[in-house]
Amino acid sequence: MAKVKAVGILSRYAGDEMEVEGGKSVEELLASLGIPSPLVGIVLVNGRQVEKSYVIGEEDEVKLIPLLGGG
Repeated sequence: MAKVKAVGILSRYAGDEMEVEGGKSVEELLASLGIPSPLVGIVLVNGRQVEKSYVIGEEDEVKLIPLLGGG
Protein backbone atom coordinates (compact mmCIF):
# COMPACT_ATOMS: atom_id res chain seq x y z
CA MET A 1 0.00 0.00 0.00
CA ALA A 2 1.16 3.52 -0.81
CA LYS A 3 1.09 6.16 1.91
CA VAL A 4 -0.55 9.49 1.11
CA LYS A 5 -0.10 12.59 3.26
CA ALA A 6 -2.20 15.67 2.57
CA VAL A 7 -0.88 18.99 3.90
CA GLY A 8 -2.78 22.11 4.96
CA ILE A 9 -6.19 22.68 3.42
CA LEU A 10 -5.92 19.39 1.49
CA SER A 11 -6.24 17.43 4.73
CA ARG A 12 -9.91 18.48 4.76
CA TYR A 13 -10.40 16.11 1.84
CA ALA A 14 -8.13 13.23 2.74
CA GLY A 15 -7.29 13.52 6.43
CA ASP A 16 -3.68 13.88 7.48
CA GLU A 17 -2.48 10.49 6.26
CA MET A 18 -3.95 7.45 4.57
CA GLU A 19 -2.99 4.33 2.64
CA VAL A 20 -4.11 3.60 -0.90
CA GLU A 21 -3.45 0.88 -3.46
CA GLY A 22 -0.90 1.68 -6.14
CA GLY A 23 -1.60 1.62 -9.86
CA LYS A 24 -3.50 4.92 -10.14
CA SER A 25 -2.10 8.21 -11.34
CA VAL A 26 -1.93 11.09 -8.89
CA GLU A 27 -4.67 12.79 -10.94
CA GLU A 28 -6.91 9.71 -10.52
CA LEU A 29 -6.16 9.67 -6.80
CA LEU A 30 -7.16 13.32 -6.46
CA ALA A 31 -10.43 12.67 -8.30
CA SER A 32 -11.24 9.65 -6.11
CA LEU A 33 -10.67 11.73 -2.97
CA GLY A 34 -12.68 14.68 -4.29
CA ILE A 35 -9.65 17.00 -4.22
CA PRO A 36 -9.83 19.63 -6.98
CA SER A 37 -6.60 19.26 -8.95
CA PRO A 38 -5.95 23.03 -9.15
CA LEU A 39 -5.68 23.16 -5.34
CA VAL A 40 -2.62 20.88 -5.42
CA GLY A 41 0.50 22.92 -6.12
CA ILE A 42 3.20 20.30 -5.58
CA VAL A 43 3.20 16.50 -5.52
CA LEU A 44 6.16 14.79 -3.91
CA VAL A 45 6.73 11.04 -4.25
CA ASN A 46 9.50 9.60 -2.10
CA GLY A 47 10.79 13.16 -1.62
CA ARG A 48 10.97 14.02 -5.34
CA GLN A 49 8.61 16.34 -7.20
CA VAL A 50 6.50 14.57 -9.84
CA GLU A 51 3.76 15.47 -12.31
CA LYS A 52 0.14 14.60 -11.59
CA SER A 53 0.32 11.99 -14.37
CA TYR A 54 2.75 9.94 -12.23
CA VAL A 55 1.46 6.41 -11.52
CA ILE A 56 1.70 5.60 -7.83
CA GLY A 57 3.55 2.43 -6.87
CA GLU A 58 2.69 0.14 -3.94
CA GLU A 59 5.61 1.30 -1.78
CA ASP A 60 5.48 5.02 -2.65
CA GLU A 61 5.10 7.80 -0.12
CA VAL A 62 3.04 10.60 -1.66
CA LYS A 63 2.81 14.11 -0.21
CA LEU A 64 0.19 16.52 -1.53
CA ILE A 65 1.02 20.18 -0.95
CA PRO A 66 -1.58 22.87 -1.60
CA LEU A 67 -1.11 25.80 -3.94
CA LEU A 68 0.05 28.73 -1.87
CA GLY A 69 -1.24 32.20 -2.51
CA GLY A 70 -0.64 35.57 -1.06
CA GLY A 71 -0.70 39.18 -1.76
